Amino acid sequence: MNIKQPNTEELKELIQVYKETFPVHNVFSKPEEEILGYMETTEGGWLVAVDNGKVVGGLLIVVKFHNLEHGVGRFKHIAVAKDNQGKGIGSALLKKAEETSKAAKIEIHIAESEKESLEFYKKNGYGVEGEL
Repeated sequence: MNIKQPNTEELKELIQVYKETFPVHNVFSKPEEEILGYMETTEGGWLVAVDNGKVVGGLLIVVKFHNLEHGVGRFKHIAVAKDNQGKGIGSALLKKAEETSKAAKIEIHIAESEKESLEFYKKNGYGVEGEL
């Protein structure tokens, strides 16, 4: 498996993973052309997990700097294709995103509808800092 920055074709493949993972979502339930437009113009950088030539997961990294030394990274849209879950792909994506972002702090916001993913983040060393 390879985790890397995607080209346009790989972003298009990632859309299918997002549509499967987030069937009801303010971005990923839109037509593919609109989703691709969002992906190509949104602030931040994408990572994809490619296994046997197929995109099986991805995420978006957004880093905000409070000053030159202290950045806060936010990982968004973390997803792994359902038939590839449980194989360490999500954990590998998080690790690569942590290395890539070089942020002093990482934030991951979890929606109420995604509470089952909380255990995944805890297993990867993250903790709950607050609830809205």
